[in-house]
Amino acid sequence: MASFEIPGLIIAIILFSIIVYFVGQRNIPAPFQNMIANSIFIRIFGVLAYAGVVFTIYGGAGDPVVYFRWGRTFAEYFRQFDLSPFFDSSTWRGPAFTGTNFVGYPAALMILLVGESYRGTWLLYSSLCLIGLFYFAKVFYRAYGGVEYKTYLFILLLYPSLWFWTANVSKDTWMIFGVAVFLTGMVNQNRKQSVYVMIFGLFWCYLVRPQLAAILAFALAGSYFLGTLKKLTFKNVFIMVIAVAGAFYFLSVVGVEDVTEVTDFAQETQRKSSYGGSEISISSGPLKFIQAPVNILLRPFPWEVGGFLQIISFFDIYFIWYLAFKNWKSVKRAFSMIRKDRLIAFCFIFIALFAVGAGLALVNLGLIARQRIILYPFMFMIIYAYSDKRVAFLSKKRKEEQEKRYREIEELQKA
Repeated sequence: MASFEIPGLIIAIILFSIIVYFVGQRNIPAPFQNMIANSIFIRIFGVLAYAGVVFTIYGGAGDPVVYFRWGRTFAEYFRQFDLSPFFDSSTWRGPAFTGTNFVGYPAALMILLVGESYRGTWLLYSSLCLIGLFYFAKVFYRAYGGVEYKTYLFILLLYPSLWFWTANVSKDTWMIFGVAVFLTGMVNQNRKQSVYVMIFGLFWCYLVRPQLAAILAFALAGSYFLGTLKKLTFKNVFIMVIAVAGAFYFLSVVGVEDVTEVTDFAQETQRKSSYGGSEISISSGPLKFIQAPVNILLRPFPWEVGGFLQIISFFDIYFIWYLAFKNWKSVKRAFSMIRKDRLIAFCFIFIALFAVGAGLALVNLGLIARQRIILYPFMFMIIYAYSDKRVAFLSKKRKEEQEKRYREIEELQKA
């Protein structure tokens, strides 16, 4: 335990609850705001559970522990009003300001706010993920109304992997917030777009995972390309071109200067992720492009489940597939709308690009379990956006409006 563990956790609970409550009040419709308090308790439990697993089962071995210690190093500088960690590369963790090194800065800020407490720092930092999930639900509400909103909000806030793996200082926690902000720009008020909000979301993601920012930009370009097949406008083409240019820039940051170097980058990432008892192999040649999405979307297979976290990971991904097959008509409807519904098109493209890209780069089941959670809000969106319940509601509403018009016409004729 850190020197200020329990007092820091108490301070964090107070700050976390205040922040989440006020953000939730602004972003969750009044009938569903009881979920705010529930989500606060779930997050506190998640942090305690994660700390128990990391310190009891794994003896303190985990990236969030490393990030905390690195943040503590930065915090020592900041307490003396020394900002050299922002400029002096000798203080960085790694060769670059962005990426792994950058996570130390928000970790240091959390430590300055709550003191040297692992659990307190993790809890306050995890507010980023919870607020990000509020934003995902907000986007769903803007795009598809309130018919399935409660279901979508409920599953986002209660789904175990979304509160367990992000109950700490991690890149995944940071990314969920950034991706959610990006989406709020993509589906702004009245389903219009806010380029500035999208740019901010991309920049937020770029600070920690430039390659994922590139995937977001490519998915945006792809969704606009499908939109041009329906309606060719200057705006669609302009955003598509800018998105592609941005994607290539983000790739250049991680050393990928052209498309042919993507596999080289993936192989280098494989080398870094090939450790521990959860290491898996990946095929060579063209077959690896088939195995890659299988690894992300289907593993671990039942016969690969060996430990406690792998059991969780197995049920975690296959329960989503159960929901997908249970709501198969909804999924098919969503797929049929990819040329008309830009958000749904983005969901499918982002999932496909991430599954291939991450599948080529990650050869560790533990890393796969953690990093693929960014897909879950998109998968749930596909499952519930065009559900039988929502389609029936819209059909009934159209029928009532049509009958109302008929009555108005009939009254006019009688007059």
